[in-house]
Amino acid sequence: MNFNDKITQLRQEIDRQLRPLITNDYVLLNLPYHGNIGDTLIWQGEIDYLSTFPYKCLGAHSENSWRGQCLRPEAVILLHGGGNFGDLWRDFHEFSLRIIEDYPDNKIIMFPQSVWYNDKNLLANDAQLINRHSNLTLCARDRYTYDIFRANFTNATVLLVPDMAFCISESTLAPYRLKTVAGKKLFFKRTDKELATGDLITPDPHTDIREWPTIEKKTAALNMMRIARGIKHRLPVKPLANTINVVTDVFANRYLRKNLVNTGCRFLAPYEHVTTTRLHAMILSILLHKPVSYIDNTTGKLSAFAQTWLSDLDAINPYQK
Repeated sequence: MNFNDKITQLRQEIDRQLRPLITNDYVLLNLPYHGNIGDTLIWQGEIDYLSTFPYKCLGAHSENSWRGQCLRPEAVILLHGGGNFGDLWRDFHEFSLRIIEDYPDNKIIMFPQSVWYNDKNLLANDAQLINRHSNLTLCARDRYTYDIFRANFTNATVLLVPDMAFCISESTLAPYRLKTVAGKKLFFKRTDKELATGDLITPDPHTDIREWPTIEKKTAALNMMRIARGIKHRLPVKPLANTINVVTDVFANRYLRKNLVNTGCRFLAPYEHVTTTRLHAMILSILLHKPVSYIDNTTGKLSAFAQTWLSDLDAINPYQK
């Protein structure tokens, strides 16, 4: 299968699963106001997909900017997808759990996630809370996650759905597909706790070794977000803190998201071939029509995603020494 056919197939599968569920005005929560461009690609895909619905976005917030608003019972709560379900990136998952607990009467849909628990007791505790909600849909973005969701979250509807980054619009992606430089190669080496160090490659001298540019060096926009968070937490007067939340949300949704997506696309665009330890470097490479060799992270989510959705895409393969 070629890149265009695979992208179309995955977009159609996302729409087939989610179109019947989003039936009213909604809020989009747990947004990633940070420098991991992979999470921002998911966010952009969510925004582009939701733009195809006739419903109104009642609010879009990060865990830090959400102010616990009252919602009408018919409002749909959408939780941002990614790889934070479990105990690896616990702060983000705990925010999702609070929303599930605080809004028992609203329909809640969690966009596609990967799961990882080191602590099985914590998984059991989370399951008790999650299973109390009567109208919750959990989307798994790989078969491994789907099986864990089905086994533990027995009161939720569990779906197998591709990553939402595949819904990024063609108008965003198409210009970057024309910028490939022949022979230019990238080893995308993540620098956080998900890096599996036991079996990494030693690339040839002509291969660039990089991380997301916004992780290598924080941009002015990201520094502004960090400073705003710090100021907000020190303010003694709640209305002032709420004002900072409003300004932060406007800045993130109108500028930061698009800036980070374009930064990621510009970064990957020149490379003819990508070897990666990050899932969204693989996904963005597919969206930009680039062949990929992938190396698993500590949780195995690259191979889990590839085996679930990409086995018929010839240009995507596990790295071979």
